[in-house]
Amino acid sequence: MSTSPSDPPPPPQRSRRVTNVVAGALALITVLGLTAWVVHRIAYVHVVDARIAATMITLGSRIDGRIDTLPIQEGQRVEQGQLLLGIDDREARLLLAEREAQIRRLAAEANTLRERQRMVDAQTSSRLESRRSERSSAQALLRAAESEYERAAAEWERATPLLEREIISRQHWEAQRNDHLQARSALEAARANLARARASLREAQAERAQLHLIEAELQALTHAMEEAEAQRDHQAIIVDEHQIRAPEGGVIDQVFVERGEHVHRGQRLLILHNPDDVWVSANVKETELRHFDRGARARVAVDAYPGVTLEGHVSRIGSAATSEFALLPAPNPSGNFTKITQRVRIRIDLDDTEGLHLRPGMMVGVRIDK
Repeated sequence: MSTSPSDPPPPPQRSRRVTNVVAGALALITVLGLTAWVVHRIAYVHVVDARIAATMITLGSRIDGRIDTLPIQEGQRVEQGQLLLGIDDREARLLLAEREAQIRRLAAEANTLRERQRMVDAQTSSRLESRRSERSSAQALLRAAESEYERAAAEWERATPLLEREIISRQHWEAQRNDHLQARSALEAARANLARARASLREAQAERAQLHLIEAELQALTHAMEEAEAQRDHQAIIVDEHQIRAPEGGVIDQVFVERGEHVHRGQRLLILHNPDDVWVSANVKETELRHFDRGARARVAVDAYPGVTLEGHVSRIGSAATSEFALLPAPNPSGNFTKITQRVRIRIDLDDTEGLHLRPGMMVGVRIDK
């Protein structure tokens, strides 16, 4: 249907009414948006630059050597105790075998000494008892010889004046003298026999003293054995350090060496982390810390998963501002000062991350209940 030039224009009231409705709707939307923004700012603490964090474990070498085994690669999932990297350990194992052979040699020497100690103990014990018996017998014979000599001497002394008065015959006097001489000879023989018995006893006691020397040698061998065992255990640790194993289950993030490469003590080898133990690390303004405490509920939006909101709670609040851990301090020698709001690091533990592959360093947004 065409409009002729003679038709009247549409009424201006209708056009103004549509404009007013659109403007009112826009104003309402703006007011609602501002209200929601204000409510969120009042009810929550917002952090837009938070990140997923995990315990990043850096494994290094404690020895020098050539890598001969590298069974893992970046991104691989490993279990606790799994072999990650092996360093050539032939020389270390030979030295360990040498330590073990030294321990066996010392043990054999100690056994030989113990057998010798038992043999010397058995031999000298019986000999010592025999020599003590001989000494006791010689002492008894000496006492008997002394008694007999005293009797014979007394008889001969009485016989001499009797002979002078011719009360006894000369033949009887000579018999008394012979008894005295024989008793004196027997006494000297008994004394000599006791001296020999005492000398034999001292020899037996000297032989018995070998046991103390053997015991001292055994103690020295015991100390040498303890030292050798400590060296063996230390070398076993060195052998074990040629194999780098996973301290816990996780994922290999980065490997810095290749098979056949020579590494040095303290050199960084690889990095891994446990993907089942991740959390959110956020730096909160110091002025916002008064609005929440440990245990406060938090909601986390992960940039990699739009529309997904994770629940969690604040488990730790840093004890110092992040500026205190800067590698380069910020002195103010000139006296010029610009006040900057400091930030404190907090940790948020997530309640459930099932089905999500959260990797350290991923950006997230955090909203903490006040």
